[in-house]
This record gives sequence, structure tokens and C-alpha cells, in this order.
Amino acid sequence: MWQFTFSIAFTAPMRGSLMRAPLIGSHVRISEHAVALSCGSKLSMSASPQTVSSDATADVASGAAETTPSKRRVLSGMQPTGVLHLGNYLGAMKQWIANQDDGNENFYCAVDLHAITAPHEPKELTKATYRTIALYLAAGLDPTKSKVFVQSHVSAHSELAWLLNCVTPMGWLERMIQYKEKSQKQDSERVSVGLFDYPVLMAADILLYQATHVPVGEDQRQHLELARDIARRFNDMYCKNKKRGVFIEPEVRA
Repeated sequence: MWQFTFSIAFTAPMRGSLMRAPLIGSHVRISEHAVALSCGSKLSMSASPQTVSSDATADVASGAAETTPSKRRVLSGMQPTGVLHLGNYLGAMKQWIANQDDGNENFYCAVDLHAITAPHEPKELTKATYRTIALYLAAGLDPTKSKVFVQSHVSAHSELAWLLNCVTPMGWLERMIQYKEKSQKQDSERVSVGLFDYPVLMAADILLYQATHVPVGEDQRQHLELARDIARRFNDMYCKNKKRGVFIEPEVRA
């Protein structure tokens, strides 16, 4: 079989870059959230930045990744593009905090890789990323109950996005309403491939952790449906055992 193993390490903060630190939370391990392909030979992918190793590794079970988590696995995040406001708290964070006591596995991140699809100032984005994580904690996210982290610090997000790119038809992305709306507002020379490909990275965010529930706003529902379609297509293409796919299809959680 092909076996994809993501070995993740984290480096100490470096000047001029986003902070590099372990996921906030005890014994962070992304074992059953990893990707396994039930086909062929074995391939190992390792992403090991320089120092400060972490327990965050992605071990792959033989056959396929666990597709029926014993608990509901909730994943959500916000772009660190500005100061979080009351609308962010009432619309999302208040629910995140309340859900911590429901016995779920919770993963909340600052999605800085999504933020760079728009024009930005790197130093300001760095500050906004720190600020976003700080506000998560200040608002009431408990590191003993939820994993709180920065998206770009887990290189498996980008690695899985590339694998999913290779199975996602361009026609699916061309139908995304947000891309059409945002690209029409910009000069064609300023519209990046990242903006076009944004939904595949979002799918990677979700499928990497085998999230069962993904709280999203109405503007992101089409992207979540795309993630479900990508998961189904990947499973159909690569899984010999059709009853046990590599990826689960996440549910929309209001």
C-alpha cells in the first residue's frame, strides 16, 4: 500500500517570519488524522523544520486512516486579517467555547495560509496571527480542551493540498462563487492562483484532521460541499475497499 506519513516539527520564533511553536494543547498528536492511501507501494513524506521537536506527528494506520472517529471532531478557524470584533465572537467563537464541554475533539486555528491569497504586509500579518491566537485564548478557548494552532505551522496542510489538487477538476473550482466575485473586483494580473485554489486548501484543512463537523458561515458552505466532493472522488479513485474510504465526508455544522 502507499503510506503517507507526515512527521511534523516546530521551530522557535524567528525574526521576520511567522511564529514557530508547538500546537497549543497537551500531547498534540495527529495520528488518526493522517492520510493513508490503500494502493500499491510505500511513500514517506517528512516535513521537519529545524529545531524544537514536537509530539505532533502523523502516523498512519495500516490500510486506511480511521474514518469513523469515536468522538465528533470539530475544526474551525479564522483568517488573521484584522482585529477580531464582536461579530466574530457572537458568530463563531462563542459557539466554539460552548462546544468545548460537549466531549468533542476540537481543533481551532488561525488560517494564515488563506490570508496570503490577498494582498498583505508580511510583518502586519505576523502581528495579526499572534493577536488572533491570543484573542482565542482570551475569549475562553481552553488549551486543555481544544487544540489551538497556526495553520502554516503544520506543513501537512500544504502537502495534502497538493495531493488534492491532483484529483480536483478545474471545472469544480471555476464554479466557486467566491472566486468569481473576488476575481471580478481585481485586475486579472492581480488575481492569484492561490485565490483560485483557496477551496482545495480549505478541503485539505478539513480532511487532514478527518473533521466530522465544520462550523462555517453561509459564504463558506459551497467550499465545504466541495471538500465533501473531493473526499468522495479521492476515495473512489484510490480505495480498493469502497466501504472504508481514506477520508470521511464532513457535515455542515451551523
